[in-house]
Amino acid sequence: MILLGLGLLFYPGFTLVSVTRLVAVLLLVKGGMAGLILLLSRNQRSNPSMLLELFFDVGIGLLILYNPGGTISFFVVILAIWALIGGLLMAFSFNTLRKAGLTSWGLFLNSIIALSFGFVLIFEPLRGGMALATLIGAFALAYGIVNLLSVVFQKRA
Repeated sequence: MILLGLGLLFYPGFTLVSVTRLVAVLLLVKGGMAGLILLLSRNQRSNPSMLLELFFDVGIGLLILYNPGGTISFFVVILAIWALIGGLLMAFSFNTLRKAGLTSWGLFLNSIIALSFGFVLIFEPLRGGMALATLIGAFALAYGIVNLLSVVFQKRA
């Protein structure tokens, strides 16, 4: 985790593309294993779901390997859509609570933050991906350091 965190903090673009390519290679290996299982079990009853898994894994793996930047942008856009829908739902909840006589300004501010975050990611997915990589890198670095320290200073009961 520490190495991943450092990579994402100091080289976010390179690390994101590297991790994306690693996922692509893992999908290709998984598809290859499905093909091997199909080949070895050809005397037995056919398994159409295994054949579908083979084509899906190899197809998605090749697509990601061919265009890792597009894959990163796709996931950032999915995150943006999630933030926009969440922000809208929070705004509607705030309005409903306000009409009932309850005010929750935290909910209103959270809806503004979520909507702003979603719009930034929609209009700038690659820059948003880099910013997310940096945030995830900071989290991974802190998480790895805390885990390492917890092992070093672990007390035996």
